[in-house]
Amino acid sequence: MFIRSVRVDPIREDTYIRDIPVVRHLSHRDPLRLASPVTCFVGDNGSGKSTLVEAIAIAAGFDPGGGPLRHADFQGRIHPTHSPLARWLSLRGRAIPERGYFLRAETHYDTVTIFDTLPDATETRHAMSHGESVLSILADHVHGAGLYIFDEPESGLSVVRQMALAAEIHQAVQRGAQFIIATHSPIMLAIPDAAIIDITEDGLEDTVYEEAEAVIATREFLEDPQGTIRYILG
Repeated sequence: MFIRSVRVDPIREDTYIRDIPVVRHLSHRDPLRLASPVTCFVGDNGSGKSTLVEAIAIAAGFDPGGGPLRHADFQGRIHPTHSPLARWLSLRGRAIPERGYFLRAETHYDTVTIFDTLPDATETRHAMSHGESVLSILADHVHGAGLYIFDEPESGLSVVRQMALAAEIHQAVQRGAQFIIATHSPIMLAIPDAAIIDITEDGLEDTVYEEAEAVIATREFLEDPQGTIRYILG
């Protein structure tokens, strides 16, 4: 475990991030402790889970746009969409390792472009589908005792490929890796021994797989898809 706790210091500037639920809660509580090698943040759109994992990544030394840790070709890019939360974020734990990867679904296309232009590039990942390029890059960069931060890694992946990624994550954990993941996927939440932290308007709560909203909603839909659709349509 490289990151064992996350703290948000009081934000005294007039900035929109003060109103994001996860920031509002973390600013008024003890540090959030990460007790498992795999931590999954869940919550509705707008809860701030992606904002939080992005800030953790930046505080750990990753470029806001994603990519390998401390890789010169992936540093110093300008990303106007990233939030300033990292300025008030403090991480506690062991020294950040040399190996790591920040997967950000929103900027994955830009990251692939950089990979394709590197001198040692052996394949053109822009010729792959989104999901194929994600798995190809992670196969090259997720090895052993590293820090891996994923923002919605399920984006672009089929159900079967999500299962394959979950298996890869579990195997990497056995070799000493730590993962911090923001996700909507019930498959990602099923990674063995993953800690699931639910971000709501009322606070941050540890939850278990069977009680995660993504799991409950998916199960209800699969049990009666037509009935669920009729209900949604009113």
